[in-house]
Amino acid sequence: MNTKRRAASLLLGVLLAACAGTPTTPTPAGSSPLRSPGVLNSLAPTAQPATPKPTFVPSPTPAPSASSSAKPTPVPVPPKPTGVSFDEQVKELAGDPATGWTPRHELTYTVTWQAPRSEGITVRVYGVTECLSMPIPAPEIGDGPCLVEHTRLPSAAIRLVATASASSGRASWTAEDQADCRSGPAIGPDGTSFPSVVLAAYGASGQSIFAIAVTGSWCTGCAVC
Repeated sequence: MNTKRRAASLLLGVLLAACAGTPTTPTPAGSSPLRSPGVLNSLAPTAQPATPKPTFVPSPTPAPSASSSAKPTPVPVPPKPTGVSFDEQVKELAGDPATGWTPRHELTYTVTWQAPRSEGITVRVYGVTECLSMPIPAPEIGDGPCLVEHTRLPSAAIRLVATASASSGRASWTAEDQADCRSGPAIGPDGTSFPSVVLAAYGASGQSIFAIAVTGSWCTGCAVC
C-alpha cells in the first residue's frame, strides 16, 4: 500500500511541474479568445457597400397656360334682320315735253329694321327680279305672294339697290317712274321693276339669311291697268 501511494504522489508531482513550466498568454480585454492576430490578417477586407448613383428625374413639362392654349372666340355670323318694314314716298315731277308731257314721279323707297344695330355690320337691300313663289304652271285664275320664306334666291334673280350701316337702322334709294301702271311694288334706280324686296346683314364672318321687306304678289285673270 505504501508503494502505490508513493507512485501516485510521484506522478502527481510530475504533472504539477509540467503545468507550472508552461507560460500562460493572457487574453487581451475585449478580444475574443477564438480570434488571433494571424487569423484576422488572413481574412479579405470586408467589401464596402456601393454608393448609390443619383437617379435622374426629368422635370415635369409645364402645362400650357390658359392664355397660350385658348383659341380665339369665333365671331358669329350676323343675325337675320328683324322688325323690317318697307315704305314708298311718291313725288310728282313736271311732265317731259319729249313724251308729250307725260307725268313723272320720283319714288323714294325706304327699308327699316330694328335689329341688328351693331357696329361693323352692313345691311344690303336687294330687289328680286322674278316672282319666285308663283307656281309653274300658274292657274288660269288665282293669286298669291311672289316670295315666301325659305324660297331659294338665285344670285341671278337679285339686284343690289341700297347699302347702309346696320347701326343706322334704315336704307333708301330713289327711282323715277313715268308709267301710270307699275308691275311691281318697287323699282330700281335703273328702272327695273321688282316683284319683291329682300335684305341681309353682312359682317367679317359672313352674311345672315335673307329677310323679306316686301313680298309682292301675282295674279292671273286679274285686270291689268
